[in-house]
Amino acid sequence: MRNKIIYFIRSKLLPNSLFLINGKSKSKSLYLTFDDGPVQGVTEGLLELLEQYQVKATFFIIGSRISKSPDLLKKIHVQKHTIANHSYSHPNFTKLSSEAMLEQISATNELIKETTQQNCRLFRAPQGRWSIRLLFELFRLKMTAVHWSRDSVDFLKEQPEKIVKRFIDNPVRNGDIILFHDDNSRCIEALKILIPHWQSQGFSLNALENK
Repeated sequence: MRNKIIYFIRSKLLPNSLFLINGKSKSKSLYLTFDDGPVQGVTEGLLELLEQYQVKATFFIIGSRISKSPDLLKKIHVQKHTIANHSYSHPNFTKLSSEAMLEQISATNELIKETTQQNCRLFRAPQGRWSIRLLFELFRLKMTAVHWSRDSVDFLKEQPEKIVKRFIDNPVRNGDIILFHDDNSRCIEALKILIPHWQSQGFSLNALENK
């Protein structure tokens, strides 16, 4: 039901500048996004894989993890991936006051700025839990809410081959924003197969614009 509400709001009420579910659908592009990092021992391997295939992606960062891995965040930035906000401590935003929402978002924006000298304009709610209040606060901050059109479900403790099979059985489309998580190695193992597969089909894999 939540996804139906999100799609209704997105398609009927909000422009891409406020709420993004798909990227540029007129071009053969895909947009890999990674939530919940950076995580030592995982994000490094993912960055190596993306560099190997000359892929750019978008990383939705948890603010509390920046102090543990500032050099890793800098590496994401140096490799010209887009860095986006995924809250400070990954709470359920539907249960937060407006003030608490702002604290979560602003604290992470400040840490990203301090570490990379880059302003952050993109935000994804933890677990995709959106509300009208949250969208209003993002509008006030001149930030864009980013959801996804395809979910790898890589948080499930299953073999990477199952992730691959889901994408093979239900192929991606132009402009899909694809959700993965760089807090586990399953995303790396699955993408070792999926990235060359998608590239062989003529897709380019790009980062979302930070604006």
